[in-house]
Amino acid sequence: MTATITDIAQRLKLSNSTVSKALNGYHDVSVATRELVRKTATELGYQPSAAARSLRRGRTDKIGLFLNTAITYVVDFLSGVLPGAALTAQGWGQNLLIYTITDNDPGHLLKACRAGEIDGVILFSTHYDHRTINALLEAEFPFVVMGREIADERVSYVVPDYYRGSVMAVEHLLALGHRRIAFTTRPELGTANNARLRGYLDALTSAGIAIDERLIVETRIQPFSGIEPTRQLLSLKSPPTAICAFHDLIAMDAISVAQEYGLRVPDDVSIIGFDGLRAGLITTPQITTLAQPLEYIGQRATEVVCQQIAEPDRPPVHEVVPVELIVRGSTKQYSGGV
Repeated sequence: MTATITDIAQRLKLSNSTVSKALNGYHDVSVATRELVRKTATELGYQPSAAARSLRRGRTDKIGLFLNTAITYVVDFLSGVLPGAALTAQGWGQNLLIYTITDNDPGHLLKACRAGEIDGVILFSTHYDHRTINALLEAEFPFVVMGREIADERVSYVVPDYYRGSVMAVEHLLALGHRRIAFTTRPELGTANNARLRGYLDALTSAGIAIDERLIVETRIQPFSGIEPTRQLLSLKSPPTAICAFHDLIAMDAISVAQEYGLRVPDDVSIIGFDGLRAGLITTPQITTLAQPLEYIGQRATEVVCQQIAEPDRPPVHEVVPVELIVRGSTKQYSGGV
């Protein structure tokens, strides 16, 4: 059985309060008594209660990382983010807890904050609604949004450069000779979707290519949501020669449908993804993608919320992280002419 403060007090014939003060370094206990108490505590194998220590300091040393999308759908992204987040949390003396809110109800998140379960929050999603953001702001609770740019200047966020990533994707395909370039959107993702779509439209406009609305199709936040939109694109009288998928999992769907239609990727249609997930390495061909530095994003988001916990008056951080074009086998020079 683990030794208690009472055990130490009985051994030394001191009061419990004196032992507690000695263990916590109170100066109204003599140096000699403090040293004796600590020595006896070590001999008896006393371990202080983490819960009690946290209560005294008003801190839990825990950060909540909140997901509002099923883990099975974001497991690749999560595995990329977690190493940086966990290591950074450890460096700040914090533990990282994962919470899931699959119904997108902010009540569970706010309950954890108000109950004192955690010291800060990382919102790991791109579609938390304004109720969650406003409630955290009103409570003055330390938090950062990872993956979504928030219009409110009071909110810290760390996001990949969605706009520039889309521009780079289209420019890559244009350089390969493609002119009928399709784009899959994700309206549920708000600002992330808007930035991506704007990059696509701007890149085509800059190249002097008219926008064809039939080449812009919607996907949803659910598995295999790229299947039907890709079928829609490839069934057009004049189908695209290239597809910009909203992320790598949609690119996987697009490759599957292209093969279903008897098309070769990239010979008949080029497909480019986004995120740089490991899933893009297991397809045939492997997926050309715009890779996010996932580990850095996890590290930076955790660092931001830890800084807020330590310095509540610290100004918010608005960081847009560059992405990198990684060319693999799913894109190729178009040989069918302009």
